Amino acid sequence: MDFSKYISYSFEDFLNDDSFLSFVKAQKTSDLEAWDAFKAEYPERKKIAETAFNAIVAFRNQDTFFNEDAQSKIFDRISATIVKQKSASKVFKLPFYFKVAAAFALIFLSVFIYNNFLNKEIQKTDFGKIRTVILPDGSEVTLNGNSKITYAKNFNKGLREVWINGEALFKVKHLNIDTNNIKPGEKFIVHCSDVNIEVLGTVFNVRDRHEKTSIGLVSGKIRIDYKDLSKVKKQFIMVPGDFVKYAEGKSLSHQKLQDPERLTAWTGHQLVFKDATLEEISLLLVDDLGYNVRLDDKLSKLKIEGEINVNNVNDLIKILKTTLHLNIETENKNITIEE
Repeated sequence: MDFSKYISYSFEDFLNDDSFLSFVKAQKTSDLEAWDAFKAEYPERKKIAETAFNAIVAFRNQDTFFNEDAQSKIFDRISATIVKQKSASKVFKLPFYFKVAAAFALIFLSVFIYNNFLNKEIQKTDFGKIRTVILPDGSEVTLNGNSKITYAKNFNKGLREVWINGEALFKVKHLNIDTNNIKPGEKFIVHCSDVNIEVLGTVFNVRDRHEKTSIGLVSGKIRIDYKDLSKVKKQFIMVPGDFVKYAEGKSLSHQKLQDPERLTAWTGHQLVFKDATLEEISLLLVDDLGYNVRLDDKLSKLKIEGEINVNNVNDLIKILKTTLHLNIETENKNITIEE
């Protein structure tokens, strides 16, 4: 069994991987030897890998799960591999089982809390605010309004991983000289809601909102991992000027940008749109700047041909009024758009 794909796996990724679950269940001698070699070659991943392995073994050794309706999806996935007991009486046969179940539940809960809360550093911005964060390795992340990144407190140890919600511009510091031969421990990976981005070069912009992700590469090279319409894992390597959009359950769309630097205009508080619909403009005002926009559905697909580049919302509204001949009322953070 090839364990190299697990280099970038989080604790939850291990528990959600069918191949890994099958490996733990069968524990073939040849696979165990490869497993030990994997941990020896990537010591920075050993702790999280062993924790996931032991958690699955622990839960599979239980006779039953209690309060099954309240279990998380991962419990369902693990318990699905267990042959159901013919007699329900075994559930209460010995008090020892309650102690075992409680102990394993406590272990799992402790690991979950550590990985998702105690060991995490969170950086975020309010609506309309732009902020640059310097990561422990020296990489720069500029956050747009209403955006958040999460990363491990021991970020400099082993694989560098960042989780994003919102929009950010990444300027990644490389740990090696040869960007075409990056070792596993030198990788920088950005996790979005539906794709993973492996940095191979790099200045790039990511927008991850409403379970849709758009990625634009300014310089360098990145690889994105995603699932196609048939749920098969795919990869796409981006070069400067590439711009992709993706949402799970839909195909990846790709286009070339003549001026990829425009992707970074928002970092200078510029509002830039090209051939945008009113719906797209409204979503940006809501998501990034915290406005409440009332837009008639029949107007949502109206499009302004060409490019808009303004410094503030007032100038944007003037252009919308003049170009589309609309009635637009503003009051504080409320905007109403009508014919």
